[in-house]
Amino acid sequence: MSQPARRAILHGLAFLLAAGAAHAQLPGTMFGQVFDDQGQPIAGVKIVLTNPESPSFRQEETTDDRGRYTVFVASSLPAYTLQMSKEGFQPISLNGVKIPARQRTRRNFDLTPAAAAAAPTQQQGEEAATGGGIVKIYNEGVLALNANDLVTAKAKFAEAIEKNSEYGQAYGGMARVLWKEEAWQEALDNALKSLELHPDDTEIHQVLYAAYSGLGQKDKADEILKRMQADNPEKAGLNLFNQGADLYNAGQVAEAKAIFEQILQTQPDHAKTHYMLGLCYVGEDDKAKAKEHLGRFLELAPDDPDAATAQE
Repeated sequence: MSQPARRAILHGLAFLLAAGAAHAQLPGTMFGQVFDDQGQPIAGVKIVLTNPESPSFRQEETTDDRGRYTVFVASSLPAYTLQMSKEGFQPISLNGVKIPARQRTRRNFDLTPAAAAAAPTQQQGEEAATGGGIVKIYNEGVLALNANDLVTAKAKFAEAIEKNSEYGQAYGGMARVLWKEEAWQEALDNALKSLELHPDDTEIHQVLYAAYSGLGQKDKADEILKRMQADNPEKAGLNLFNQGADLYNAGQVAEAKAIFEQILQTQPDHAKTHYMLGLCYVGEDDKAKAKEHLGRFLELAPDDPDAATAQE
């Protein structure tokens, strides 16, 4: 392996360690859907997030016409209080809600019609929120997946699918477990089933891309990547960057360079891509191009852990 490649790997590891140290201070996102007791999405549910340790903090969201919501928090540290309400349904209140840092955590909820039973107490909020059924099982699988407990996550998603073979999001959860296990064909099968039953889950495209790539089906992987670039250029760029970095570290510099140049076509200010492309040109002894991209990297990310290497 060339000296630049070794540097890239070592500094990459340093970057990951630094990122891990700051993990708890970073923002996080929780998203999902709210359903009624018949499994139908509920629009117009008011969601209020508060922080018991900061009385001035209050964040409100409302589910859209498909029952979808997204809650973004600037800090993952607090244990938030989450309340959901809509006329005609029993309100729920959950204490100690944690939103993991640097993740998009999916969590679904059930609201019970007001006529079905008396409103639950706060201590019963968790049970009411999960309905004691398939959504509860699914949420347990999500929490296990976020904790990287793949055995528990797989068991929970399998249980949810057994209870309701049309619950598309459980297939999506299973696909994500199988993706982590690099069981490409099974991951692909579950991802396709998830997309069929739950087409709103566009994030499953990331699993499809990884599965097609793992199976060597480059044409289909490229097709999915184009969809991802249209829907979410940043996420598509991350997939491409990882692919390029793998090629670079494997000594396939020409192939890596082509991918890094492709990223810059849609994300011209992607700092780390300029860095890696600069290293590619260093390896080719193209000093002018190397200086151009490493200089741009330093402009965009002067405090990056790899800045010293770029200066050198």
